[in-house]
Amino acid sequence: MNEQLVMMNGNIITMSSEGSRAQALVFENGRIVMVGSNADVQSLVDQGGSVLDLKGKTILPGFIDTHEHMMLTGFMAAAVHLDDVKNLEEILERISEETGQSGKESWILGSYLNEQNIAEKRMPTRVDLDRVCPDNPVFLLHATGHMCSFNSKALEIINVPLNLEGVDMESGQPTGVIRDPGILTFVHPTMGKLTPEEEKIEFLQVAARMALDKGITTLHALDGGDLGPGDTRVIWANRDKFPVRIVCYNQSMDLSEVEELEFPRVGGCICADGAFEAHTAALFEPYVDEPDNYGELTYSQERMDEFILEANRAGLQIAVHCESDRSIEQVLWAMEKALRDFPRVDHRHRIEHLELPTFNQIERMAKAGIMTGMQPAFIPAFIGQENMELYETLLGKERLKRVHPYRTILDHGIPICGGSDSPVTPYDPLAGIQAAVSHPNVDERVTLHEALEMFTKTAAWSAFEEKEKGTIGLGKLADLVVLSDDPFAVDTHKVADIRIEQVFIGGQPQLSETNGDN
Repeated sequence: MNEQLVMMNGNIITMSSEGSRAQALVFENGRIVMVGSNADVQSLVDQGGSVLDLKGKTILPGFIDTHEHMMLTGFMAAAVHLDDVKNLEEILERISEETGQSGKESWILGSYLNEQNIAEKRMPTRVDLDRVCPDNPVFLLHATGHMCSFNSKALEIINVPLNLEGVDMESGQPTGVIRDPGILTFVHPTMGKLTPEEEKIEFLQVAARMALDKGITTLHALDGGDLGPGDTRVIWANRDKFPVRIVCYNQSMDLSEVEELEFPRVGGCICADGAFEAHTAALFEPYVDEPDNYGELTYSQERMDEFILEANRAGLQIAVHCESDRSIEQVLWAMEKALRDFPRVDHRHRIEHLELPTFNQIERMAKAGIMTGMQPAFIPAFIGQENMELYETLLGKERLKRVHPYRTILDHGIPICGGSDSPVTPYDPLAGIQAAVSHPNVDERVTLHEALEMFTKTAAWSAFEEKEKGTIGLGKLADLVVLSDDPFAVDTHKVADIRIEQVFIGGQPQLSETNGDN
């Protein structure tokens, strides 16, 4: 039983409706039992109840990240970070340093590598990596998770099939670079099987703590399935050990494990296509910088239809990864057919990412009641915050009008829940909120309240948890985040600079007092 706690003198943004605020709240036994003014709670204070003076600090519902990969986040956090390297030689130097500190034949792991940010504009090959690390297996993962590099020792251990689609070949031999679809269908599951469960639990603890430090109280863990066999089971079995709440999505078209775990949902990054940066997002028109390349669909229409039909009939909520218009079409078509076959009023099916939909697809999603999970932080990270200059090289100017069209989506009545796709971009809801309100296409910007809803109210709704989370109200879980500043009182370009000062989960404080320096 938790002691009753009274919070006073706060700037409490309830998110129950636009502009709704309060000064005080009371929670007991992990739930909110009163929301109102200081005067409303004064009698409890007079009775000697525990009081926390907020001193004008801003309170929001705890943030919810609705699209992230918990296991991969922890894995990449534990690896050698390569996000700030300038050239290939710097990558090799870091790998060489790590090799010198590791036991013989231990795996050398690198993460957050983006070849577009280095001088050579390419991934390291096995020949490059063998030069500095011939004896230890090396695995370097691209920032998107859709491309990687291995050295010869690692290729030997994982025994990569030479006919695997996505394996770069040169003179009949693998270069060491593997991209979609092979990285999805072979590399991720193989590497997952090589990782002991104890190490996986450590990865998950690291990821949970990283999320908590950014004000996140609930993670939608899109894990397991084909990309990490058994990982969802590990997460769910250990969920009570983590400092944040977990909603699990199992990323598999096989419904047997979902049924066994009794989940009401299936999917996540069941990747209908790849990623723009790897030139594997599936397009109706080719990439501007690779005129013969239309990207890749991972599954046939028949296979996608079969999966979505079965899952919809089973009453499951479905989520599928679709970055671009051709993959969106495949999944939307399958969902439309499934809903005609077995109509459901409140299915809340999700298309994840939805980075480049056509306007016709948006209209059809609205008609079918399909929502979307999007990642606004992709804009500064990969698209180009000023004028989408990075995506212009891939898509040309005309298609930029359809990139992350938040305003159009919301105006059609389609709910958007927000996420990071961590580790693709870091856990940081405030950064995502800032990116959404400062979209480089001014016609697609959202209001600050709408952006906050993506990571609170709509985020809870997306998992059928609106009665428990997402707003500050009577009976709701006392999952709260304390901010150093009011997001509505700072410049929109400074929202990401607001500090997380405290997080409450079930009414219990989670962060040390020094977290304000975070």
